Amino acid sequence: MEHDFEKQRSETIWVLEDLGSKQSLPAIADFDFYLVPASSLSDPVRAVSELKAEGYAAAFDEETKDIWIPIYALTVAIDAIWDHEERITKIGLSSGYRPDGWGFTDASKMNEA
Repeated sequence: MEHDFEKQRSETIWVLEDLGSKQSLPAIADFDFYLVPASSLSDPVRAVSELKAEGYAAAFDEETKDIWIPIYALTVAIDAIWDHEERITKIGLSSGYRPDGWGFTDASKMNEA
């Protein structure tokens, strides 16, 4: 099944707008993006390598094979978040991963999406 980027983008817009309606959002924040295996054939080494080749810091959990991609000092705006989310998702899909959301790194101040 083909990934629905429009649906994913719509969800990101909704989440950011919802968070903004409940609390004051900073202009810039640190984010964590997540990818999870879509099947037993998912290749975390390849995915992390491709993410790093695109300039992302990325690591995977040896047990779950989940991938974490931190992005520091990102503008808290739909276009800025979506730019990274879309690129990360495309890289993940090519290695058998699917997106599993994003969150503000300092979860004590912000909610995860």
